[in-house]
Amino acid sequence: MKRLAIPLGCVFIFGLSVAKADPTDKSSQDQAFVNEAARGGKMEVELGRLAERNASTPAVKEFGSRMVKDHTRLNTELGSVAASIGLQVPKDLLPDQQSEYAKLSKLSGKSFDKEYMDSMVKDHTDDLAAFKKAESGTENNKLKKAIVGAIPVIQEHLTMAKSDSEKVAVR
Repeated sequence: MKRLAIPLGCVFIFGLSVAKADPTDKSSQDQAFVNEAARGGKMEVELGRLAERNASTPAVKEFGSRMVKDHTRLNTELGSVAASIGLQVPKDLLPDQQSEYAKLSKLSGKSFDKEYMDSMVKDHTDDLAAFKKAESGTENNKLKKAIVGAIPVIQEHLTMAKSDSEKVAVR
């Protein structure tokens, strides 16, 4: 979830990377994952809202709506789990996420559809890998349960994103 991110922002989106965590400090790794997942999830919601407004293809508008719905739920779940285990959830987007949002917000119609769906494919691919890595890396059962619950959602989003991306590429 580097740029966009899924759920838990698919979101956690958008190429999750574990930020400079000490590889032997599991709680530091968990916090880094929560930071990236929360930001990615927030980005997914914001871009989903943008897709609802700027997309020209009904499938892309529907995908955006689905991102808003699913990532809002996953973000809430992540926040609850994080709070219960003493981790903080960031509220702000990173500068590269803000730049990506600004870039996409200037587009509409077919150009928006293509750029948005291409970014969703990349982000959900990265997110799926990051969530699987976090699942095997965390020793916290509550966080692991939330991650395991989010993985099928991210996988479904990736499948949808690939399908919708192919549709808008042909237009």
